[in-house]
Amino acid sequence: MDKLIITAAVTGSLTTREQNPNLPHTPQELAQAAIDSCNAGAAIVHLHVREPSTGKPIQDIDLFKETIGLIRDGCDIIVNTSTGGGPGMSHDERIAIIPALSGDARLKPEMASLNAGSVNFGIFSRRRRAFVLDAVQLNLWSELLRFADTMTEHGVKPELEIYEAGMINNAQFLDDVGALVAPLHFQFVLGVLGGMQSTVENLIFLRNSIPRGSTWSLCTVGLDIFSLGTVAIVSGGHVRVGLEDCIYISKGVLADSSAQMVEKMVRISREMGREIATPDEARSILGLSSQREIAQ
Repeated sequence: MDKLIITAAVTGSLTTREQNPNLPHTPQELAQAAIDSCNAGAAIVHLHVREPSTGKPIQDIDLFKETIGLIRDGCDIIVNTSTGGGPGMSHDERIAIIPALSGDARLKPEMASLNAGSVNFGIFSRRRRAFVLDAVQLNLWSELLRFADTMTEHGVKPELEIYEAGMINNAQFLDDVGALVAPLHFQFVLGVLGGMQSTVENLIFLRNSIPRGSTWSLCTVGLDIFSLGTVAIVSGGHVRVGLEDCIYISKGVLADSSAQMVEKMVRISREMGREIATPDEARSILGLSSQREIAQ
């Protein structure tokens, strides 16, 4: 079994400082969160950017450039940029970062998320009995093809975000028409209101549904990652943690940082007998070029 690849999702687009005051906003804060997570054992950083003064999620090319530059100065973690963006962003905004960043070998992301279908995003407040978030991320077939073609054209490996089982077939179709390059890498995103929920049965079903030779990772909403993540660890998958997905380190205890969550996952995996992949080991597992080669 390959070593475990841990991804740190350090800010996202939905978590707020009202929920956890430790959420990074500025390029300096985001870069430090990535560097700290790398030092703790993460091989990949999943990167969104925020408007520094307000924390509003924004798909700003200059902010991505500044943040990635600072990350590269501090560590060799694999940079995985978001093309999901945030609520209300257009397809053009979401995908524009790939060609824009790929013009500079030092800033080019090695990976990028590709949501493999449309999904309802819901956040429901039981106390208020109202939806805090009620949105649809629309990913038409034509846009899925454009996103996949753009990433392949620029040598950026898509991380195929799977919120429900039909999206695996969507990804396979994109592969069949030559828009993707095998081996494919899937990320199962469980627990979103509107998608498949965080159960062992769902995880195993998804794992058994992807093409042979593919790699996969687990992402969940909330603390389920530290329980369901053990199933991913023993099943040969990989895991994602971070403030994008969960604001707590344990029940009722706010996390200090994404790095703290990485440290916890490292301990769990090592207790279970599976060692942790370095960024270069993760590049080998995922079929990526060495970051040192890219920078030359």
